[in-house]
Amino acid sequence: MRLRRRGLVLPVVLVLIGLLTLIMGGYTFFVQAESSGIEARRNEQQARLTAESALIELGKLLRESQDDPTVWWDVPDTFRHVLVWSPDYMRDEDPVSKMGSREDLLGEPNPAPAWRYSIVAMNMDGLPDTMRYGITPEAGKLNINAAEESEIRSLFEDVLIDLQLENWGELVDALLDWLDEDDEQRSLGAESDYYNTLEPGYYAKNGTLDTIEELLMVKGFSAAVLYGEDVNRNGILDPNEDDGDETFPFYDNGDGQLQQGLAPYITVWSREQNEAGETVAGLVNVNTAPVRVLQALEGMTQSGAESIVASRAELDGETLQDLQWVVDQGALDAGTFSAVQDKLTVNANQFHVEILSYADHTRLGLRYEYIIEMRGPYAQVVYFRDLTRLGLAWPIDEDDFVTTR
Repeated sequence: MRLRRRGLVLPVVLVLIGLLTLIMGGYTFFVQAESSGIEARRNEQQARLTAESALIELGKLLRESQDDPTVWWDVPDTFRHVLVWSPDYMRDEDPVSKMGSREDLLGEPNPAPAWRYSIVAMNMDGLPDTMRYGITPEAGKLNINAAEESEIRSLFEDVLIDLQLENWGELVDALLDWLDEDDEQRSLGAESDYYNTLEPGYYAKNGTLDTIEELLMVKGFSAAVLYGEDVNRNGILDPNEDDGDETFPFYDNGDGQLQQGLAPYITVWSREQNEAGETVAGLVNVNTAPVRVLQALEGMTQSGAESIVASRAELDGETLQDLQWVVDQGALDAGTFSAVQDKLTVNANQFHVEILSYADHTRLGLRYEYIIEMRGPYAQVVYFRDLTRLGLAWPIDEDDFVTTR
């Protein structure tokens, strides 16, 4: 009996050791998971603070040069790989600013911790599939709350036919019905009678839009109409946006060219005060508006719009701050200028800002979109959206995408 009892001790001990090993293994896994989670949260918080630092620095720059596009339109030296914090070196010792690229740094096995940001933007009238490092004034777009019907029709036709959408007239009528104050339906439009049949139903707003995304509530509008093939909203033709129905978006035509939607050309934010102190909405900034927006203006010619865009690229910041430059530099003749003068401005008060926040030592990164408005010396955020789920999208570490003004 004693031998039999002794024979049971070893299995019991082995079982207990096995259980203790499992418990210790589970505890170790739990601790590691918690540590990884804490580190991820810490990195996310650091990335968020880095983006906020970028916004503060941008506000300071705009206080000094709000209406000078040469300072903020396309300036890689100011807006690319800007160091916010590193425990290993100060900003004036940043190796990336000296090398002009992160390529060598990212090739190292354990790069030093360093949090950075880039402020990026679409290069609408530049070379295809390039980008800018800078910001975009909302006055460089057509304000659909303030534009004339003919201007909306002109822009929509130009953009949407490129997207092979033949129903652009229906979209315009539906938008105008949404904006006007009455319940009288245009021939191709829609009022509350239509929207009440939806599930869930709602009423036509019969008022101005608060955001561009509100268009998705208007009959016929969709993400494809707003963003076209550019589903990650970077103004660059990515492989999945040029393969037909193989991958999302399944509606791209695979023709090797990026067809933009309406979103990069329209706004609801642009406004400024005139000399009488009255708020005027919808003036178009001749220093930043793309050809498509300029030529949509009542009284503007296509050749005039193209001449403005070509001429402004050669001018300094001081010249660009006087609207008269479009005549003095021969971009517009006196007659055309007289016809469109009341629709134009060189002022910039609201800006579209897209900030990438990231680090050299971790793959975590955030992508934030802001609309900021300069109210006196202060930059006020009037719109914010986290675009991280769309991916960082911008090729900030590829030197080929660094453009110059």
